[in-house]
Amino acid sequence: MEKSSMTYPRACFAVLAALSVALAVAGPACAQQRLPDSTLYTTYYAGNPATQINWSVCGSTPQTEGCYGHGSFGPFTNACSIVQSVPAPINLNTVLRYIYILDEGSTSGSATLSIYKRTDMVTQTYDFTTITQLAVVPLTGLVAGPGASCAMVQNPTNVYATTYQGQSVAVVNKTSFAVSYVGGFGTNVSSITADSYGFVTIDWGSGFGDENAEYGPDGRLQGSGGGTYWMINPIDGVNPSSFPQFDASSLPQVGYRLKATK
Repeated sequence: MEKSSMTYPRACFAVLAALSVALAVAGPACAQQRLPDSTLYTTYYAGNPATQINWSVCGSTPQTEGCYGHGSFGPFTNACSIVQSVPAPINLNTVLRYIYILDEGSTSGSATLSIYKRTDMVTQTYDFTTITQLAVVPLTGLVAGPGASCAMVQNPTNVYATTYQGQSVAVVNKTSFAVSYVGGFGTNVSSITADSYGFVTIDWGSGFGDENAEYGPDGRLQGSGGGTYWMINPIDGVNPSSFPQFDASSLPQVGYRLKATK
């Protein structure tokens, strides 16, 4: 499996520099670069329960327009969350993504994370989409099963998957697929959000006596404490009222210190 860190801006700039003659630059951030498949889009649909997730690729290539392929992920007990990595170019006409699907499973400890590699090779007239399943990772530490409310985010190094019925967040390494868990503060997870750089924030509790933790794009803990905090990104809007009420006694502290020298 290619290193998933290639899906974020630093690695993206390095690759795009070599492709700059052929790829038009649409903006300063990697996500705004004009990739070979930037005129194509993918739509998804599923039943209830989501025993499979179906996809279809449509849009246009330099010489044609319409729909170019379709397929499905599964089977699942009930796929309850799906997220993908930021697209990154492999060469002049091929784009790479990784897709992660959380399945709530049939019992409390049977949740799984399915991991897929997707490539799109775009020609003048067609888009050839190839999707390969890389792994199915058991997440036995999650309180899941029928009716679980799932949430998931991803950054360059890890996928963070959880349900709001339990206290734990599964942290799945995107290279080794190793699983660790964070949480255990005595209250259930209440939200998990991320920003476009790959910072992640997790909240536990209902807003009073709650806990919060932030993790960096490298997976390391950045900070923790009380309060209900959340992050935003350039794609999906969030409704502030959908998060637990903020505990005014947990207002953030302002201050900084010099980094420790190695």
